[in-house]
Amino acid sequence: MLEQKRYKNIIWIFMILFVVFSVTALSFFTQKENESTNIHEKVVELYFNNTAEGKLHAEERVIQADSENELLYSVLNELKVGSKIEGNKIAVPKDVTILQAVVEEDIAVIDISNDYHSLTLGEKIMCRCAIVWSVTSLDFINYVHIKIEGKEVKKTSGEAIGLMSRENTLINPTISPESKRYEIVSLYFADKTGKKLVKEEREIEISQIQTREKSVVEQLIIGAKEQGHISVIPSDIKIRDVTTTKEGICYVDLSSDSINKIINGNINERIAIYSIVNSMVSLYNVEKVQFLIEGEKIEETMGHLDYTKPFEGIDI
Repeated sequence: MLEQKRYKNIIWIFMILFVVFSVTALSFFTQKENESTNIHEKVVELYFNNTAEGKLHAEERVIQADSENELLYSVLNELKVGSKIEGNKIAVPKDVTILQAVVEEDIAVIDISNDYHSLTLGEKIMCRCAIVWSVTSLDFINYVHIKIEGKEVKKTSGEAIGLMSRENTLINPTISPESKRYEIVSLYFADKTGKKLVKEEREIEISQIQTREKSVVEQLIIGAKEQGHISVIPSDIKIRDVTTTKEGICYVDLSSDSINKIINGNINERIAIYSIVNSMVSLYNVEKVQFLIEGEKIEETMGHLDYTKPFEGIDI
């Protein structure tokens, strides 16, 4: 009888211990799950270049990852994916590859490719600012250390930039007038018959906050200046963005109403398109021109030309 009672007590003790262990384990895993939830999802600010103002604008986005390092990579990847707001363009060019990104205490150490050196001074400044302000929107990062294939990023004076933060990195820095540069470019307009293209060489100021290619398109919109040359690009056309890949493909991104003005307007569609194409391929880094509409590749035939594939320069 006593032995049965002892067994019952032992069973009760085991049952109580099991319940206590289960509750403790559930509480532990719930706490861990709650802790990890804080890392899994973050609301961050991504900074993109507003082409109309030439300034960086913040765009909130929710990112998810399993660790701080992955959150850092996610921010950098989202920067290169691009903005979801019309008029904002990527400040960290797609050609600039993120080689490594790690979190060391409250510092984000980011190693990027040598393609950074091919950017203009203004593009470099915008790129660095966008990275610093976007990455430091993560609450566990206060400083950013950018390297170029393992080497320190340097100022024009040769001094290493070192650690960057929101305190020492202006969100919209003023680029000094001394950094402006001028180039002679070849622009193509229609002749007086409107059926052939003629070349007009012009010295233009290359902006430090946008691509050389976009500056060329803006000059085509400004129009011809030499006698007998006729402008063929509507003055109210809207160019959303112009960028060129390492492979030499220049992407000219037009708004939908702008491409309609070229295709359905009173101008010669072929002359208008090739005034852009021939002007672009005259640049050393452009081989072909691919037109986009609202950031998307054209998948069907429009007008009298095939816009589904890149254009090459021709004699016309």
